[in-house]
Amino acid sequence: MKEKESLKLEIHACIEAITASPRESALYQKLGDLQRQCGDSVGASKSYRSATELRRHESGAKETDVIITSSINNTDAYLNLLKDSLTYQLWGASDGTAFEVRISKPLISLARIILRIKEFFKLSTPENREFGLDWPAKALTMAGKERLNNVEYCTKIVLQENIPGDLIETGVWRGGCTIFMRALLKSYGDQKRAVWVADSFSGMPKPDKKQYPADKKFDLSMWKTLAVTADEVRENFKRFGLLDDKVKFLEGWFSETLPKAPIEQLAIIRLDGDLYESTMDALKHLYAKLSDGGFIIVDDYHCAAPCKQAIDEFREVNNITDEIVAIDWSAVYWRKNMDKTN
Repeated sequence: MKEKESLKLEIHACIEAITASPRESALYQKLGDLQRQCGDSVGASKSYRSATELRRHESGAKETDVIITSSINNTDAYLNLLKDSLTYQLWGASDGTAFEVRISKPLISLARIILRIKEFFKLSTPENREFGLDWPAKALTMAGKERLNNVEYCTKIVLQENIPGDLIETGVWRGGCTIFMRALLKSYGDQKRAVWVADSFSGMPKPDKKQYPADKKFDLSMWKTLAVTADEVRENFKRFGLLDDKVKFLEGWFSETLPKAPIEQLAIIRLDGDLYESTMDALKHLYAKLSDGGFIIVDDYHCAAPCKQAIDEFREVNNITDEIVAIDWSAVYWRKNMDKTN
């Protein structure tokens, strides 16, 4: 009860601050975070949308204009339709929220039910999917449309500026983001780059608490919803006519597959591993292959503390000072060695 009252006071103070400074994106971002904690997904989405629009305005002078031309007609319409399909926004997010009960571990299942029962009975909305605020029952990505917009932006810049290398996502779930990556490359006539689809395809690993203490309280291994097989993901690619020889699967734990993956160069790395261990494994084995001017996207930076810790530590140890740019309430990205490419 005290926590709710405290949140209400914080929201009130934030609204007053916005009234005084209506053009500060950080204030809308904070308001959205508070509304999300209160369970107000519609209000949070509106605040995040305002924050996103203001951030674009603030960085408009610095962002590269996208002038790349399409190799097929109506590309933008196709890509927008694909984004709405992958997120299930095309059907008003009517698929609902993923929910499960594990009979084998009734106590854990009961605890999970208690924690998620309120969310389960809420209807999913397009607002949820715009900013990836729920775990969809049927949609092929939980990233949300704004993060797909970011994948589109980064890919267009890579193509426009001819930044060499393939695209990869580490942690793909049902494959939505990688499907969209392949669609982008195909739509703009790129015939050389591959899309690497890296995942255990058996769910999240049990945290190694001794070697990676940051993951101690972030155990997602019990969630069978996250265990999507490689064959299921291949079928999802097929549904959109996008499974071809430019889609490369890396099946297994990152510590086993990434060190020996036959990847020569990368233009985009998208990390969605949640854990410290998964994030650090991807960084250690892939970052050196990222081209100057290439993008690294971190899906969980603000919503998974272990992931953020891994990113911050890796950047500090490797003296990475490239600006971290917010995508939405959770995800961020940066461009590699921009001080050297400008």
